[in-house]
Amino acid sequence: MRNLLMCVAAAGTTLAVAAPAAAQFYPQPYGFNGYGYGGYKMERRVESVCSGQRAYALESRLRHEEREGEIDPYAAARIHQAIDRLEDQQRHECAEGDWRSIAAIGSRYDRIGQWIETSAHGYQPWDR
Repeated sequence: MRNLLMCVAAAGTTLAVAAPAAAQFYPQPYGFNGYGYGGYKMERRVESVCSGQRAYALESRLRHEEREGEIDPYAAARIHQAIDRLEDQQRHECAEGDWRSIAAIGSRYDRIGQWIETSAHGYQPWDR
């Protein structure tokens, strides 16, 4: 009887130790994120574009540079129009769920960010 209780106790502690190891997080392999391609970076990029965070951040940065006097009002108006046009396209593509087009819109947001930087501080090849 005593041996049986010791065997049961040993089996119980073995199961108690093995259970937390099975509950650990194992990330999915690259490219397995529900969209079928692109990995986690693509998922975050699609999320930031479709939520409007990218456009809001660019407009905020543009307003800041304009308040500081780094960008002239004419250039700021052109950049703002480009952001607005891209926002309209973003709403359309996000509603359709075309992930490749959304990724292209994210790249265009990157270029607008570079445009703001170049307009505000000028192009300095030694800084790049």
